[in-house]
Amino acid sequence: MKIDRIFAVVKNFIKNLSETSIFAIWVAMLMLAGVLVWGLTTGLRNDIMAKTVNKILDESGEERKVVAAISTWHIPGSVTQFGTWYTMTSRENAVLFSIIIEGIFSPYLAIINDDGGLSALIPLTVNADRAVSRMNPGYLNIWIDRIEKNAAILRQVLNEKDRRRENV
Repeated sequence: MKIDRIFAVVKNFIKNLSETSIFAIWVAMLMLAGVLVWGLTTGLRNDIMAKTVNKILDESGEERKVVAAISTWHIPGSVTQFGTWYTMTSRENAVLFSIIIEGIFSPYLAIINDDGGLSALIPLTVNADRAVSRMNPGYLNIWIDRIEKNAAILRQVLNEKDRRRENV
C-alpha cells in the first residue's frame, strides 16, 4: 500500500514538473523574442527619437539639430545607462534622458559644449518645463554633474577611437 502511494506522489510530481517546465520554456522564449526585438530595433528607435526631438527644437526656435545617435555599446560604466547620446549639427554632443519628478515623466535634451560643460538643458514637454521650474536646485545640480561626468567619459572614448582611425 505504501509503495502505491509513493508511486502516485512521484507520478503527480513528474506531471506537475513537466507542465511547469513547459510554462517556463514558454516564458523564456517570450523574453528572448522581446530582447531580440529591442536590440535589433535600437537604430530605428534612435532615428525616430531624433526626428521627434528635431521637431520640438524647430518649434522652440532652436537652430541646433540632433544628427545621429552615438553608439555606446562598447563604453563601460554609467554612460550607456544615463540616456541616449547624439551628435548635433553644431559639432556638440547631446544626451536625451528623462527624470521622474513628483510622478511626472520629464524628458530633457542636455546639450554639451566642446569644453564638456552643459550648454543648455531643454525640456521636451510642457510638463518637463513645469517640473524643472519646481525642482530643487540641488537635485538639478546633481543631474548636471552626472551629465558633465558622463560627457567627459564619452569624449575621452571618442577621442581614443578617432586616434585609432588616424593610425590605421
